[in-house]
Amino acid sequence: MLYNSIKVPSEIIHKWQEIVDVLAEIMHVPSALIMRVEPPNIKVFVSSESKGNPYEADELAPLNTGLYCETVMKTCQPLLVPDALRDEAWKSNPDIKLGMISYLGVPISWPDGEVFGTICVLDNKRNEYSKPYLRLLHQLRDAVQIDLQSLAAQHKQLEERETKIRRLVDANIIGIYIWELDGRLLEANDTFLRMVGYDREDLISGGVRWTDLTPLEWRDRTARAQEELKRTGAVQPFEKEYLRKDGSRVPVLIGSAAFDEQRDQGVAFVLNLTERKQAEAEARESEGRYREALMELAHVNRVTTMGQLTASISHEMKQPIGAVVANAEAALNWLDAQPPELNRVRQTLGWIIRDSLRAGEIIGRIQGLIKKAPPRREEMEINAAVLEIIALTRGEVVKNGVSVRTHLAEGLPLIRVDRVQLQQVVLNLIINAVEAMSAVREEPRELLICTDRDALNGVLVSLRDSGPGLDPASLEHVFDPFYTTKPSGMGMGLSICRSIVEAHGGRIWAGANETRGAVFQFSLPLERDETISAEYAGQCRLSEKADTESESESPFSPTADVSTEIGRRA
Repeated sequence: MLYNSIKVPSEIIHKWQEIVDVLAEIMHVPSALIMRVEPPNIKVFVSSESKGNPYEADELAPLNTGLYCETVMKTCQPLLVPDALRDEAWKSNPDIKLGMISYLGVPISWPDGEVFGTICVLDNKRNEYSKPYLRLLHQLRDAVQIDLQSLAAQHKQLEERETKIRRLVDANIIGIYIWELDGRLLEANDTFLRMVGYDREDLISGGVRWTDLTPLEWRDRTARAQEELKRTGAVQPFEKEYLRKDGSRVPVLIGSAAFDEQRDQGVAFVLNLTERKQAEAEARESEGRYREALMELAHVNRVTTMGQLTASISHEMKQPIGAVVANAEAALNWLDAQPPELNRVRQTLGWIIRDSLRAGEIIGRIQGLIKKAPPRREEMEINAAVLEIIALTRGEVVKNGVSVRTHLAEGLPLIRVDRVQLQQVVLNLIINAVEAMSAVREEPRELLICTDRDALNGVLVSLRDSGPGLDPASLEHVFDPFYTTKPSGMGMGLSICRSIVEAHGGRIWAGANETRGAVFQFSLPLERDETISAEYAGQCRLSEKADTESESESPFSPTADVSTEIGRRA
């Protein structure tokens, strides 16, 4: 291990200063030193603050000049020179010029035996330095070496961490760069350089600055990240863009951390989001195509369903149209009377207008379900949408001898949905229930349609029939595409229902009815800005009254009210 680069912390230097000061005082010498070798020199690392000491800390002297300490380091043995002036071997020693003619020193080594320097004392007079002084010098030397062992261990751990970090940087798994707060990049791995389109020569020349890589519109977000760094020393990962060398942009996810409390340097980890953004765009495009295909399929499903209802709708249309014709003939007769019965004519014309509007409503409902239009969400009341579909399917219901009851909660909040899509769900579920009950021969055919508030304050719609019910084994597949239990079914109706409900943030499920038959339910959430209706008090209304009309009802008008029970007819 190379120890020359290890910096001795100030707290250890302060401790060593106390050692040499005590050493000089105990041994009554002007100079006690800790020397450190720094080739090609030897350095006065710590010097005692004793009177008459000619050595200053940080002084340098060249090696190979015959210094006392140089001999100790070469031999790694203690050296005692009582009087250099009387010793031919030391007469030319450079320390004599400073008046230091006696010397006692021992080597200081790092844990692996590499020489750190010496700890020594020097005197300006002859000094034999007794053996107790030598033992004291050895003990203080051991204390210094204990500190060096600790420093070496810390340095080794630091090197190991740096090696791991370097492996991470060189692995080029993600982009990594070392930054300075003023914008300079001190280091960067190849992954980051490729990410921004620069090469290592650009980095070395200072041509890559993280401040210049940030587009104008991202400067505010980057400034907030710098404030976060100053406060906490780290920046949580966030998305931004970098400008590449060719002017194009690269989306990235970046996180950063400062090295120390000064927080003027640190490391940033950068993940290239280009592939993820492309995948997200492709997913959105795929989702769009899927939605288009779904809407096309849903339109086909609506048209097919309306085709199934053609006979029933034709019957429904004949009633108001027939009433209009009959009332028109009656009005002509009242006009031909002598004198003309104008009051009767006026009343009859009112009936004609009402029946014409009724026919128009039926046509409007059919057009709304059949026409091919892009999805459009609007605020609507769930009960009104349900009642419209009940009215549209009344003929099919009556034809199949099904008794429909509604149990609609009052005060439900408005929901924001596509009316046509929502009504398609209700239409499919009603037709499925009617078809399921067509196989029932002995028991009553009953369909109960309910609305209520769900547990999350959204709306809940349920349809309970008295048909043969569902096989428990099929419950988890009943909404799967192409799964059907009907001989002529395609298995797409319920799948489309689920797609529509889930596209509105809701869910749909099926189960067994309490007595017999099946129950299909779906819930739709409120949007965040929707408020809860103050009128809602948990009360429900059960519409089970007989078919009624207004007191001035036309003798030719249909008698069933879609908001009440649709009675079973033979």
